[in-house]
Amino acid sequence: AVVSTQSTGDVVNRIQWDESYDPEKVIVGYLDRFDGLIEENFSFFDWSDVTTVDDWETFCIPKHRVYYFKIDDVIVWDRRTRLDLIFNPKTVQCSNCQS
Repeated sequence: AVVSTQSTGDVVNRIQWDESYDPEKVIVGYLDRFDGLIEENFSFFDWSDVTTVDDWETFCIPKHRVYYFKIDDVIVWDRRTRLDLIFNPKTVQCSNCQS
């Protein structure tokens, strides 16, 4: 059975608006076109639509480049393995899923 996960945008909205999450404690793992997989603090990014921001003033990435979110060094959402502990706290990690 395929494990369903919420989209990157849904996770971003949950972290931004759900008071039980502290954005300062969330790390984002994303794919940089030149440097590969990089981690940055959630608050480092402008989560607006990438087509509406000034590239020289803000740092915004396309949501499809986000691979995972970590809280307290624990991956809580991972696109590659379909792990989703943000919306489905009882999710089992899928070791055979493709990215």
